[in-house]
Amino acid sequence: MIEEAGLRVLECNWRDGRRGELDIIARDETDPACSWTVIVEVRTRVGRGKGSALASVDARKVAQLRALTGAWCRQRGRLDSRVRIDVVAITLSAQSLRQWPDVDRADVDVRALGAHAVWLRGVQ
Repeated sequence: MIEEAGLRVLECNWRDGRRGELDIIARDETDPACSWTVIVEVRTRVGRGKGSALASVDARKVAQLRALTGAWCRQRGRLDSRVRIDVVAITLSAQSLRQWPDVDRADVDVRALGAHAVWLRGVQ
């Protein structure tokens, strides 16, 4: 899904001590003249009982993502990079999980599980 969107994954699960983690750090190479570093926050929910995956990204979480993004840019010497934060919200049914017990594996395409995915670009 990430590569299909024209992104090249640079890092996954980057941690800044106890401050938190960035799920995916990628480069948007769809326009070579205007390349972006893209932070992708992945949220997953099973069913809708605890609210949507997208709704779980509140103002506090966005502030944390911004702080972590700044720390990553400083550590990697990319302070001049154009950066945006995207959210990929995935909702799976409980039935899908029973049919696919190895869903936690990174190589599983959740769309094959009947997942509903929403990609929100440029979270403010």
